[in-house]
Parts: sequence; C-alpha cells; structure tokens
Amino acid sequence: MSIALVTGAGRGLGLELARQLAARGDTVFATVRRPATADALHAIEGDVHIVTLDVSVPESIAAAAAEVARQTDHLDLLVNNAGINSRGVPAGQANVRFSEVEPAGILRMVEVNAIGPLLVTRALADLLAASDHGRVVSVSSWLGSIHRKQSGGNYGYCASKATLNMLMRAAAFDLAPTGVVSVVVNPGWVSTDMGGPRASLTPSQSVAGILQTADTLTPEHTGRFLQWDGSEHPW
Repeated sequence: MSIALVTGAGRGLGLELARQLAARGDTVFATVRRPATADALHAIEGDVHIVTLDVSVPESIAAAAAEVARQTDHLDLLVNNAGINSRGVPAGQANVRFSEVEPAGILRMVEVNAIGPLLVTRALADLLAASDHGRVVSVSSWLGSIHRKQSGGNYGYCASKATLNMLMRAAAFDLAPTGVVSVVVNPGWVSTDMGGPRASLTPSQSVAGILQTADTLTPEHTGRFLQWDGSEHPW
C-alpha cells in the first residue's frame, strides 16, 4: 500500500487516477478547488481524503500541504495533474490565435499549468523525501514538445506545457539527492472534457499506463519526458 496525492482530482484523468489508486488499496489525498461540488470524487470507495487546493494560489498550496502533513508523515507519489486549456481562461485572455494573442492569456496558462505544479512539489518535498521511494509524476502533453511542434497557434497551452517540462526537469535534479524521482509524462490523447470524444485513449487506459510507469521509476529516470506507457517522449 502506498500513499499518493493527486491534484485536479475532480474530473478526467485526475478522477480516474484517484479511482484506480483507491481501488488497488492506496491511501489517496485527492485535491480539488471546490470539494463540495466534486460528487464523483466523493463517490469513490476506499481510503480517499479530499483536500481543497487551487494550484494558482500559493496560500492554498501552503494550506493543503499543511493539512496533508497533519495526516501522514510521508508521501510515496505526487501526481501533478491539475491544469487548464484554452477554454479555462476568461475573455480578455486570448492565447490561441497569432492575430489575437494577449499576454494575460499566456501568463495565466503558465501560472496554472507550470508554476503551480512546481510550487506544489516544493511544498510537499519533505513528505516525498520521507518515503523510501518518493516519486513525482507531472502530467504534461505532446503539445509541450518543441520537437513535435509543427504548426502555429495554441500559444498559451503549448507554452505552458513546455514551461512545465523545463521547470520539472530542473526540480528533478534538485530532488534527486533526497531520493525522490521526478518525471514528466504525456498522457496521450485521452477522451476527457479536455481531450474530446474523438481521442484515441480512454482515461482508464491512460491512467493504468501512467501508474504502471510511476511504479517502475528508478533514479535513472530522473528528469525524463515519458509517454503514458513508459516509453521515451521527444523533448
């Protein structure tokens, strides 16, 4: 049995991560911005602790980390899953089209999708280091791969995931001396609210692969960009 924390666990991949972790007997700290409305999360059977967390608010990160630390002396796995796409920013924050792009739109995406996971990881670093096999898996995207960027547009999301990749690669080497292994993972094109109905993977398939990958991480994986199935992903 392991102890895991999943951010953005109210829907999509995060919800499926919490579900599969709980089903295999792990203790799960599942974070959402609004626990009162997370009906699907509340319905999961198992040792699930719902924690309020907005990854874009440092004070919320500190409060969530303190709450988790009151309930456990270590974490075996952190999954930085919480994030937004272009539909998650309000009017006045355009970040998709070259002709319309606005600084606030890109900055908001980077704040949530890249800086938030870094700050969450830092806040939980001591609990992860207290584990015999602390691991951090940050959910990135193939859209964050500079190598694979062969089209225009989608500035905010692509930039935010590329930034996440660099921030978490740097963090991986800072965490390594404490015994914590950190990677970024492309979950594939998944049929969630963000991925859409035409996606090639179900949340169940993607999450099963991500968790198998997380379970088999070794220090040699530190700082790598992996596919959901554990294979290498181009930067």
